[in-house]
Amino acid sequence: MQIPPMEEIFGPSGKLAEYFPTFEYRKQQVDLAEEVRCTLLNGEGEILAAEAPPGVGKTFALLVPAMISAAAGGKKILFLTAGIPLQEQLIEKDLPALNRLLGLSLPFGLLKGKGNYACLLKAGESGETADGREGYLSFGDGGAASRKIAEWLSSTKTGDLSEVSLPPDSPAVLRIAASSRACLGAACPFRDRCFVRKSLRDAQEWSVIVANYHLFFSYLLGAGKPFPVQAEILICDEAHRIPEAARSSMAQSVSADEFARLLRSRAVQDGAALIETGATAGKTSALAGEVRLEAARFFELLEIKCPANKASFTSRNEELWHQQAVVREKTDELLRLFSFLEDSQDELDPEHSRISVWMDELKRTADVLTWCTETSGYPSWAYWKEGRSLSSAPASPLEELSECFRSFSPETAVFVSATLAPGGKWGYWTGETGVAPTRFFISDSPFSLDEQMEIVVVDTGLEVMDPCYDRTVCAVMEKLVEANGGSTLLLVSSLRLLRKTAEILRNRKRAYTILVQGELPRTELLRAFRE
Repeated sequence: MQIPPMEEIFGPSGKLAEYFPTFEYRKQQVDLAEEVRCTLLNGEGEILAAEAPPGVGKTFALLVPAMISAAAGGKKILFLTAGIPLQEQLIEKDLPALNRLLGLSLPFGLLKGKGNYACLLKAGESGETADGREGYLSFGDGGAASRKIAEWLSSTKTGDLSEVSLPPDSPAVLRIAASSRACLGAACPFRDRCFVRKSLRDAQEWSVIVANYHLFFSYLLGAGKPFPVQAEILICDEAHRIPEAARSSMAQSVSADEFARLLRSRAVQDGAALIETGATAGKTSALAGEVRLEAARFFELLEIKCPANKASFTSRNEELWHQQAVVREKTDELLRLFSFLEDSQDELDPEHSRISVWMDELKRTADVLTWCTETSGYPSWAYWKEGRSLSSAPASPLEELSECFRSFSPETAVFVSATLAPGGKWGYWTGETGVAPTRFFISDSPFSLDEQMEIVVVDTGLEVMDPCYDRTVCAVMEKLVEANGGSTLLLVSSLRLLRKTAEILRNRKRAYTILVQGELPRTELLRAFRE
């Protein structure tokens, strides 16, 4: 099967016009699809960078030639995006429609990160409360969250937490979410039923794999591992978000709460039971308490030295460095108590594996504390304090991104966004990503934007930290929403402002429904919005 000229599909009398009664011909869509087609036909090593504004119909223009090529050559497509809403649109609407339109039957699916799936081990450990242990039943909801999760776990085939009718930040949901750091791997008693492993097995059978940048980079940059599914065709939509996603995947963070959680972990008691005798009884718990105390002192000192909630660092503070060294010394002493596990041959023992995972996580946490306190990577790396945590991220992930795309090595790659070439110049984006395109394409808009939209800038004269800022901004948004009779999408810069805006809009009865991010699972929220 050859890839036909795109005019046959996107033209005024093409397949799309026959299939969709409301189809509108757009020359820009044909041109973009033709560029993708030529890139695919030119063979291995071709890289297309394309800028196309909103309304061109980028998704179909990218997928149609790629799907035809995949079907003809038995190839796989990896379609990366920045946001889950676009991914869900691809899975629920676009890919099924294009399979029907093109007469194809390409299998496809959405691959998500571990945290989007339920961990059966965590669910089993935290859901049993009959013997008095704290579990996800004890969240002051009369057991409602527990019942929903238990019923769902008994019937789900995917383990995808978005299926649960609870807010995504519900403590009950977070309690059972899978995690790389807590995974027992081959020693897990639920390994054969693991939802994460099932999703990866399923993905091997898909011809079109949809995923987000954060997942992609969490393997290649964060963990230094290959992406679990190889593909010959790589499509990167919203490609302007690539540097940000790469920085996020490489970022490191450590907090007082993280130390406290690890040092109160069940693994401490389990380890103590394995190694302590009458003469050493209580030593493990006592040493864990010392580490916890010294870590708490570090973050208390951090507050004294840097009382601002947010602040950046460019050099090492010697007092903090000294206290970090105390935390490090106590941590290493605690870990040495468990060194017998390094010589253990029973890698499949769940108890040993749990302690080993805990050791790795505690060591990593101490390593990050050292890295963030030393600031030796500055200026290539940025260092900052936010609340009771320290973080670090690369200022520019250029070299890492270049190597990342080289190691993934697709035959053909397409990068597209509405904002890749400001003023027709590609230098900024290529300089941020290290991508070296062999083809470039810039499309104009199919719409007369000057006639269809109005941009208004409201200057409140207030700084973001001004006590009156939230109230003033909310008043402006309320006025605009009322004038529009609802039918408004509000994008705000913080969760604080999000909650304040929702509170003000809900302070009296309105003629329209107010939907707020985080109050419903994402899929339910989008469904309610569309309805």
